[in-house]
Amino acid sequence: MTLRKLAVATSVGAGILLGAAAQAAESEAPKQSMGEYASDAVITTKVKAAFVADETLSALDIAVETTGGTVTLTGTVGTEAEVEQAARVARDVEGVKQVQNEIKVDPTKATPD
Repeated sequence: MTLRKLAVATSVGAGILLGAAAQAAESEAPKQSMGEYASDAVITTKVKAAFVADETLSALDIAVETTGGTVTLTGTVGTEAEVEQAARVARDVEGVKQVQNEIKVDPTKATPD
């Protein structure tokens, strides 16, 4: 199980870094320095890895975007407790300055006890 989580976290991180590089090359928005952009990509990867490591969260249900150290969480989870846990986990990641939690609750996703 731990190997699977590591593989998912590695894949997520690699995809984020590749996507970040492509987006930086194409974006017409105000430019971040490559260092800032890379730092945000690292923070995003660390947050997603922390979600994978947390047994109460599904990293596949939560999207993470980081800009200037501010992490925005979106997606849908089963309970309000998961919404709060995701914010708590994200806040505890090194480099996170602020968390904007936009995760929605869908009771149909709740896991029965």
